[in-house]
Amino acid sequence: MDDVAPIAEPEEVIDGFRLTEGESVIETLEVDGTDRFILTDRRVIYIGGDEDHRNWSFAPVSEVTSVEVARVTRERSSLMWGVLGLIAAVGIWQVATNDTVGIVGGIVMAALGAVLLWDYYLRTPPSRLLFHTAGNVIGGPLSRSAEAGARSFGDSVFELKSRKSRASEEAAPSKPAGFTRRFRYPGS
Repeated sequence: MDDVAPIAEPEEVIDGFRLTEGESVIETLEVDGTDRFILTDRRVIYIGGDEDHRNWSFAPVSEVTSVEVARVTRERSSLMWGVLGLIAAVGIWQVATNDTVGIVGGIVMAALGAVLLWDYYLRTPPSRLLFHTAGNVIGGPLSRSAEAGARSFGDSVFELKSRKSRASEEAAPSKPAGFTRRFRYPGS
């Protein structure tokens, strides 16, 4: 039997996600409980979802072209149901044969409609932190409290990318000056 070399396990495991050998964490952005963005010296990682259904995505730092904090549009379902609740309240009040039933039913429906309208207008829509790469987008939800940290996290990604770019340019061997050839065609 051939002896198989043991695979060296990375020292760092984050939420069951192993870092590659030699990879180190530079910055972490905690979003909400189990959701987080991790910047390593090689890639940007998003780990999210609940404990039963973990979502993760990653991209090499060199491929990240832009960072975006996008606001998710409000869902209009609360607005529509709130308006329908107010219309139903007027309908119950007008159609009920008993005055007490009409008034109480109308008040209950109006209160439900008002709660749904209040929910629509006062709830702030969530945000998402997105990293654009060559044709792909990775990212996840972002809490209001983490938005300021998201800006700093995005800056860190591009600072790392810039440092890596400068280091690779400095490490590249310089090319000697070349020759320019002038081609002569027959008859010229």
